[in-house]
Amino acid sequence: MKNIFLLIMLLLPACFLSAQQESQFTQFYYNKMHLNPGYAGTRGLASVTALYRNQWLGFEGAPISKVITFDTPMAGGRAGLGANLSQHTVGIFNNFYGTLAYNYNIPIQEDVNFRIGLQGVVRYFTIDFSDPTVVTQLPIAQDNSLRPGEENQTKGDVGIGAYLDVKDFYIGISVPHLLKNEITFNNDPVITEVATELPHIYGMAGALIPFSEKFAIRPSVLVKYVNNAPLDMDINLSGVFNYAFIAGVAYRLGGSGSGESIDFNLFYQFDKFGIGVAYDYTLSDLQDYNNGSIEALIRYDFKKEKENMANPRFFF
Repeated sequence: MKNIFLLIMLLLPACFLSAQQESQFTQFYYNKMHLNPGYAGTRGLASVTALYRNQWLGFEGAPISKVITFDTPMAGGRAGLGANLSQHTVGIFNNFYGTLAYNYNIPIQEDVNFRIGLQGVVRYFTIDFSDPTVVTQLPIAQDNSLRPGEENQTKGDVGIGAYLDVKDFYIGISVPHLLKNEITFNNDPVITEVATELPHIYGMAGALIPFSEKFAIRPSVLVKYVNNAPLDMDINLSGVFNYAFIAGVAYRLGGSGSGESIDFNLFYQFDKFGIGVAYDYTLSDLQDYNNGSIEALIRYDFKKEKENMANPRFFF
């Protein structure tokens, strides 16, 4: 166990880097492949997860995210493989991501899995200055920082992550995008400052605590660190009923005043299918300008009929 925490501490200095805002998900505990390449294959079976998020309903140009992930164990559980396709739109920006992740499970003991993961990322993004909602102080033709019409760029990136689970407990740390890519569509020498895509650091932890054969609670937390910005954190507490139905409530720090949001989530496992929904009630200053945020999720497990769904990893 000392070796595990030593490796995590060695990763930490590489992770604390400057960053800008990335997409967020209330149901992150069903979508950890999107954040941490070390997670792939940890549930012991192949699965596909699709997730849709519409943030700040009624707020024009607000973020919309669509994600589909696949992950599977390999080599008898000694490794994991995962892939992710996602689209994120914010106003006139449209971002597409594709990632391929691989991790290796460092043998510790039978009930302990500790994985170190790497991923490659290809990002294609566009910005449409011809959108009729764009308002500028000067006409676009007179602004050296803008170009009329739609512009696009393709960028490459890499990510790292570590993920540890011990029976009914897990902890992970990751930086899914490490490179400091510049985001600019204009090579005019007059322009001296451009937007830069910088890394985020994510820390996650959770557990499944049984109280009886048919009821357990599942606390979980996601910490998001961005340099020069307040620390963000999602804190969730869910009840698991009969190892099939899950209902929970969460609190998201950030924003202004009393926090970013209070979130509610439901999930039900139909044998190989899992379906989840979530609703965020906004607490920040944007409360008067939107009707909250919604998410919908569906997951399919390629599991064998004899596999026991009471295994805590099925609900991580």
